[in-house]
Parts: sequence; structure tokens; C-alpha cells
Amino acid sequence: MKDIKKAIDILRDFSKEEILIIFNTIMESVHSDKKKTELYDCPYCSGKKVIRYGKKHGKQRFLCKECHKTYITTTNTVMAMSHQSKAIWDAMIDDTINGNALSYSEERLKISHQVAFNMRHKILLELESITSANPMMLEDVSELDETFVLECYKGKQLPDSVERPARKHGAKAQKRGISNEYVCICTGAQRKSKVIIKAVNRAKPSTEEVAKVFKDHIADGTLLLTDGLRSYSILETLADCSIKNVENEKTSFYNLNTVNNLHSVIKKQYEFYRGVATKYINRYCTLFEYMYRKTDISIRAIKDGMLRPGSAIRYSISDVKRYGLTII
Repeated sequence: MKDIKKAIDILRDFSKEEILIIFNTIMESVHSDKKKTELYDCPYCSGKKVIRYGKKHGKQRFLCKECHKTYITTTNTVMAMSHQSKAIWDAMIDDTINGNALSYSEERLKISHQVAFNMRHKILLELESITSANPMMLEDVSELDETFVLECYKGKQLPDSVERPARKHGAKAQKRGISNEYVCICTGAQRKSKVIIKAVNRAKPSTEEVAKVFKDHIADGTLLLTDGLRSYSILETLADCSIKNVENEKTSFYNLNTVNNLHSVIKKQYEFYRGVATKYINRYCTLFEYMYRKTDISIRAIKDGMLRPGSAIRYSISDVKRYGLTII
């Protein structure tokens, strides 16, 4: 009883969320040996003839009778090669999609900055994979426009090729107007919440860049509203759509309010993060897409897709450092 009272006294200093994580972790540990782990289809061949095959690093191991490969409960999940529990990963996915800062997750989950960084970027890579497998299609009435954010070398020294001193948080660009200090982000927003966000270069997007961002993402019959930038005219050759310049329109229907609201969300989150390293910008663009249209149902689906064996792509820490970096 004395030990229990000491534990309760210690837990009084924790928040409800932290206590829940501790409880879930303890329950996972206590019941891991008492209950039979669910049999999952083979992540390599999708075979269903699977048997339990002992333990590996304290986790249930399985043997596929069809391809004769073994795997464990974290194989091909976002948790692969991680020492953190499922409860920690579950909470980290919530923090990522809700736009919380890394420092908040570190303090709440009691993990180091490097662990939190690696977990965050593994989740971002998985979100990119989900988006690639289920491409977004803009339909009905959609608005296209671009926004600009300051380039950022957060986490590293400025390269010799950059001819400016390092900026402090909140500092502005040295040059006036749109310059090579800004990264261009192309955005498309359907008036029913579907959005596409992609960083392309350091200036107004060219026809080739617009085509690269929106090709196979515009449904036939879509009305595209733009501010008159000529580069968007290429889209009429890629899909059976029509383009309307709203720059001089006076009616309430023809406007870019939806996409401008999206720009506000992007810039607000960008400032909240105190900048995002430009090489990672497109990972965060994918995150901004999910943040803008998130629902409880979509978050549950994302978690199931990342945490269920065989349903995710296996990304390593080396992938976090090298895979799909934006060079602009």
C-alpha cells in the first residue's frame, strides 16, 4: 500500500493525458503475455496461413506458411525499428495532425528532441505515402493560387552559397517584394474542403511547374478560378476543365476566398513552427493538407493505416534525413 501511495503522489504532477499514456503503456506490458496477439495477414505476400512463432524482442513473432517469412507486430508499420510503445506513437500522430510543436510533444510524452523529430518525420513520410496512393482530385468549383513563405535553414548553418546573414525568429526578408528569399507554394482548394499544396520554386510558378503539381488532380468538368496567372492555362490541355480569371469580377460567386483562407492557415502554422526547414517543406505541405480537412474519422483511418502491421511503408531514420527532400 505504501508503494501505491507513493506512485499516486508522483502521478499528481502529471496531466490527464500523460497519466493516460502511462496507464496504456503499463496495460500493454501487463497483458502482453496473458492474451493471444491477433493474427495479422502476412505483410510480405498478404498470405492468411499464419501461425504464432515465438517472441522477438518481447513482441509476438509470426510465420507465414505461404512465403515462409517471419515478422512481428510492428513489421511494416510506422513503429518499425522504434523503441517507443504504441501508445506513444498514437499520441505523436495526434500531436502531428493537430499541429502541435515538437517541444510540446517532448514534454508531454517525456521523450528526447531527436526521438520526437524522428517520429514526427516518419509520420510525415507516411502521410506522403498515403497521399500518393490516394491522390486528391479537385472537382466542381476549385480555386488556384500561390503563396510565399521565407526560405529557412532551420537546424543547420547557412551554406556558403547564401549571400545573407542568418535571420532571427520573426525577421523579415532583406529584399522587397518576391525574391529568391521566398519559397513559392502552389495551392488548389475545392469549395468542399479538398486541397492540394505543393512547394515548387522561388518565383511565380511556370507552366511546367503548374502541370507537375496539378496533373491528374483536376477532374473533368471542373471550373477553375484563378487570379489571371498565365501559367494556369496549361491545365485546360491536361483536363476537360474551364478556367475563369476572377481578378476583375464584381460578383460574389467568382472569388478566391477559400484558397486565401487556406493561405492564412499555412502561414499561421508556418509562423507557429517558427519556420520549417526548406528541404522538408513538402513534407509539411502534405501535413497542412491533412490539418486543413481533418476529421475524427480521417484521424482514426490514418492511425489504423500507420499502426496496423503490413499497412505502412517501412521508413528508417536514414530515410528521414535523405528521402524526398525538396531542393529549391
